[in-house]
Amino acid sequence: MKKIAIIDCRADDKTVYTLEKLNIKVIPTLKIDNLYDSVATHADIQIHYIGNNCFISAPETYEHYKKYMPKKCTLIKGQNNIDSKYPYDVWYNATTLKDYVICNKAYTDKTILDSHNKEIINVKQGYSKCNICIVDNNAIITSDNGIAKTVAQKGIDVLKISSGHIELRKLDYGFIGGATGLIDNNTLAVNGDINSHPDSEQIKVFCNKYNVDIIPLKDGKLVDIGTIIVLSLIHISEPTRRRGI
Repeated sequence: MKKIAIIDCRADDKTVYTLEKLNIKVIPTLKIDNLYDSVATHADIQIHYIGNNCFISAPETYEHYKKYMPKKCTLIKGQNNIDSKYPYDVWYNATTLKDYVICNKAYTDKTILDSHNKEIINVKQGYSKCNICIVDNNAIITSDNGIAKTVAQKGIDVLKISSGHIELRKLDYGFIGGATGLIDNNTLAVNGDINSHPDSEQIKVFCNKYNVDIIPLKDGKLVDIGTIIVLSLIHISEPTRRRGI
């Protein structure tokens, strides 16, 4: 398999099956017992991909992910344990773009902040990764007004969608970032049917603008499972060389 996907260990069997049919190896998350149940198994709470085949994990999940990580990947143990109450559960819930890291800086693990040679965009929302669906290196979808306003000031293209309409275990609703994940530069995996969202047409148009196709991993309503974190092993170590060079 050429790719790995870290996803909620309680994700629907159909979601896992679809990813595996796409030749993606699924790495399940670990349940963190002291967290509230809705996010206790969410990948974007436990681990952060900083780029260059390197991940930063919460201390309590480090040994778990160490067992699964391919040898070509680097796993770093973060400094902060995940506490049961917000905002002390969002230490690893940051969004990485090509030139920026979007997060609540006060509650982002120092290991993440020190590891990125990128500009930090500080937002009030602690669950920044939950609230952000990455479409392109400079384009995102979010339902959070504060995130939308702040990133737009940096020249990031943003589609602001309505809140809700995404299921989340034991809570009223989840977020678009937690229900999605890019599985390659041109394919956005969605945990459910995008047409179940009232802003589905705007989402499709926005993705089409960046030549990104939307594929459902399962039927039914969108379900927040804490982001689908995908890493391609094709691009390990060396940059792609053009023919004739």
